[in-house]
Amino acid sequence: MCCHVRSASVSRRRRQLRQSPLVALATLDLSQPAERQAHDFLSRATSKRDRMWTLFDLRRQGGVLLCAVRWVHPDDPARPFALAEVSLTEPAVYWRCYATAEETRAELARRCAVPPTSTSPAWGY
Repeated sequence: MCCHVRSASVSRRRRQLRQSPLVALATLDLSQPAERQAHDFLSRATSKRDRMWTLFDLRRQGGVLLCAVRWVHPDDPARPFALAEVSLTEPAVYWRCYATAEETRAELARRCAVPPTSTSPAWGY
């Protein structure tokens, strides 16, 4: 006869999983058409079926989503990372490519440290 007695304590592995709550990196109002459009674009760009990017960090800054990404098929293999700016007010995407993930994260941190001054991208397109 097999009998399984449940442990009175939580395993170390389960305890570690419970300690990392999910944190929202960006909040969108999906009732707004432009924000829903940005959400849909990001879902398509990172979907498994037709992946364009692998997203590794995301922040909202005013009317844009700043997305640190790695191109799946980069035009320039020496610069496979990008900081993409997805507009939340109009259908527009701007990006600047970088050689490493660290450079991309540094630019994202720099951009998030400075409050936005306008709705145009910081690199002047």
